[in-house]
Amino acid sequence: MNWICLLIFAIFSIPAVIKDIRELMIPDWAVFAGSAVLLAYQAVFARECLVQGLLGATLSPLLFYAVRRITNFGMGLGDVKYSILCGLCAGASLAFISYAAASLICALYFATSHLLSKKTGKKSGRKAKIPFAPFMAAGVLVVCAVARASSFV
Repeated sequence: MNWICLLIFAIFSIPAVIKDIRELMIPDWAVFAGSAVLLAYQAVFARECLVQGLLGATLSPLLFYAVRRITNFGMGLGDVKYSILCGLCAGASLAFISYAAASLICALYFATSHLLSKKTGKKSGRKAKIPFAPFMAAGVLVVCAVARASSFV
């Protein structure tokens, strides 16, 4: 993973994140076009990232599909597909760390929002639909940027 991989990921993640926040839907074009561009870049210019990226792009959707099944389809299929792009960017070694970071960021955000909603009298329930793509993107960008900056990868 290098800075250009992160830039490609960000370019295709921005529309996916915006659409997920607005409509709870992740556009397939952003996921698959982003994956194709990132895969082509890695195959030509960043071969050292290719095997890890392919492994991440294979294992990530398996994990998210398992979560989808365990939660009785509580997670959307868009998140499962978006994990392909996330896994391709982060690679298998950092993808699962970035998903843990995404889950932590999401939990902190919603815990804070739940506390604030109690103060304002607004209702926030357990059945609330959560756009998870913004948290996945944040997790990948933060974990990969930190790993890259510290020359961990």
